[in-house]
Amino acid sequence: MKEKRITFLFILISTMFLILVVRLASLQLVSAQKYRKLAKENYVRPDPVDAPRGIIYDRNKKVLVDNIPSYTIIIDSNSVTQKEKVEFSSLLSCLPRSDKRSGTETANRKLNPNFTQYTIRKVPFEIVCKLEEKKERFPNICIKIQPLRRYHQDKIFSHPIGYIGEISKKELKIYPEYRLGIFIGKSGIEKEYEKFLKGKDGTRYVEVDARGYELEPLSYVSPEPGCDVWLTIDAELQALVYDILPSRGACIAIDPKTGEILTWVSKPGFDPNSFVAGISSEDWEKISKDSLFPLWDRVKNATYPPASVFKLVTCACGIEKGILNPATKEPIPCKGSITIGRRKYKCWETHGSLNLIDAIIQSCDVYFYQVGMELGVDPICELAKKLGFGKKVGIDIPGESKGFIPTEEWYDKKYGKGRWGKGISANLAIGQGEILVTPLQILYFVSGIANNGVLYTPALVKKITNPNGEEVFSFTPNSHNLSLSPNTIEILREGMLGVVQDDKGTGRLANVPEISVAGKTGTAQNPEGEDHAWFVAFAPYENPQICVVVFVENGGMGGSVAAPIAGKIIQAYLKQPL
Repeated sequence: MKEKRITFLFILISTMFLILVVRLASLQLVSAQKYRKLAKENYVRPDPVDAPRGIIYDRNKKVLVDNIPSYTIIIDSNSVTQKEKVEFSSLLSCLPRSDKRSGTETANRKLNPNFTQYTIRKVPFEIVCKLEEKKERFPNICIKIQPLRRYHQDKIFSHPIGYIGEISKKELKIYPEYRLGIFIGKSGIEKEYEKFLKGKDGTRYVEVDARGYELEPLSYVSPEPGCDVWLTIDAELQALVYDILPSRGACIAIDPKTGEILTWVSKPGFDPNSFVAGISSEDWEKISKDSLFPLWDRVKNATYPPASVFKLVTCACGIEKGILNPATKEPIPCKGSITIGRRKYKCWETHGSLNLIDAIIQSCDVYFYQVGMELGVDPICELAKKLGFGKKVGIDIPGESKGFIPTEEWYDKKYGKGRWGKGISANLAIGQGEILVTPLQILYFVSGIANNGVLYTPALVKKITNPNGEEVFSFTPNSHNLSLSPNTIEILREGMLGVVQDDKGTGRLANVPEISVAGKTGTAQNPEGEDHAWFVAFAPYENPQICVVVFVENGGMGGSVAAPIAGKIIQAYLKQPL
């Protein structure tokens, strides 16, 4: 029995020894490379190096957005000790509250013991110096120099260029090659051209000890800067427009022969520099709840009744349907109003008997009420859709609104079949009622009239170049034909010329010495306050180089408020003395 036990014990020990030998052989021979790599990773720490985003220029090579070096502190909760947290909290109290951020949240005076990674950007140099002096106390607190976005024009370019912000988990699914903590474009050019602007991050490899102390740098993979983006916008014209546009409104101008955007202003704007290091919750609360809505891009997002500017569409519809020509006079002269059913529809003035051209020049509501009733809802609205309303224009930045163009079917659902009358079509004919458009859509339509029926899709980017200066993208004009006959376009152009040049024209205040300006006024009724002011124009009439739309919220009359602004913009762009 004793011998059996000894034999069993021998076999057991032999088996265990054999297993140990096999395991050692596996570790030393078969898996040596794997564990050598794991061991190396224990003392080699890869630190990502952010690539600077591409620079954004205006059409005349003026820098609008670039980058500056900035100090960033990063703390990893997996290795930082409680003692380091306490000591660092006392140092953190020296920072202004607005500079202590973790993501988009303002940091507390004391570090949260449950944080996973704590990042503080735009750290003052004096704080960095204090940390360097006490470096041995903070081995797990990393100080980095990172590129910080800088917007030179502050609010002036805020909407077309946009801003950057820290990447969200949702956005990481769109950009799987990115990592948490980096900043990406959130709106405008910054968002639409993110993949060009971002660049390729580098890596710094450093040797560290068991506590995370840096011992020495090992290798360095340089980051590749992002591509530079060259806009079509003229910075000088942009600054002028922002200065002369009232507190709430929009202005956009285009070269009608190419589609290049010359100016894009939505007012009020916001300072994109407040987002570059992560905006605090207090600042976000302030800007997002501002009653003037500075984040709202009134050029492409906001929709309004087009008012009398839409008479150009009604006029075009009448000509295309064969019920209007330049000499056409409506049966009821304008006596300041017209009765339709049980309601009296007013005109802004008493015009008497007018032909079509004079009705455009003097913007007679009574004339177009009658045209609208004769045409009906669907013919007007169907043509409006063909002319680009009720759908996106296709500008090269995200978030464009479609606006709204109703139909007879829509009115049947709203009021009941047969329960609405001709007053609806009369109202739509002068751009009131349910029609909603964006300033961008108005510009697109009018640029086609200016360019004798050829439309170019508006664009903000002229070219994109890589860090070597080589073009990786070049703007190519994308043309379409306006869905109107040459005869109709010529009549519209003649009427628009008279709006500014004729003594009775509603847009006389847009007149520019020695330049023939054509335009159209609009005053949109606003049930919640003062009327909105519209003015569209192009110049010179013979060979248009600029087409401009001015919209002023609660501005009042288009002819007295928006028209003079458009005149100054045209005058400045065509280099006439102001």
